[in-house]
Amino acid sequence: MKTTRVGTGMVLEAFVIALAIPPLLVFRIPWVPGPLALLLAQGIILYAVHCPSHYVVGRMVGIRFSGLVVGRSALRKSSSRVVRLIGERAVTPVLIVDRGSLASVSPLRRKAMFYSGVTASTTAPFLVALYASLTGDPISILATLIVSIGYLTFNAFYSPRTGDVYRAKLLGGVSPQGG
Repeated sequence: MKTTRVGTGMVLEAFVIALAIPPLLVFRIPWVPGPLALLLAQGIILYAVHCPSHYVVGRMVGIRFSGLVVGRSALRKSSSRVVRLIGERAVTPVLIVDRGSLASVSPLRRKAMFYSGVTASTTAPFLVALYASLTGDPISILATLIVSIGYLTFNAFYSPRTGDVYRAKLLGGVSPQGG
């Protein structure tokens, strides 16, 4: 499934966040234990902020996008068998970058767009951990901190090899206009 209505797709992702997070964090669903609700919120947020952050930063620096597709994770290219198996099965929204606009902007602007996704999805779980600290529940605080630090460690290791940091390094210095 491909759409050329990229902005609509990004609004839909923001809507999913807005629809899912309040019941988990604010209204407290009675049949979902507090720590589990926070962990679900972390997963939704880290998954859902990635693509929109690429889109927003990309548009701010002059990069256009030609489509939005449902695709596979870049982790499918990992050298780790376990991570590769997860990446082959993980379905993610994928922005199609307009190559002409990507080539026409400076390397710094390209890097900003590529780094925005990994930065947003790595930072977002820490916001939920911060919220957990406000609840005062030690189990929730510990669980959300473990997930946040675990995801940060995971990204520090895998993103330079297969993800956004890899693409920033690969495409960040290439410009037909010399920078």
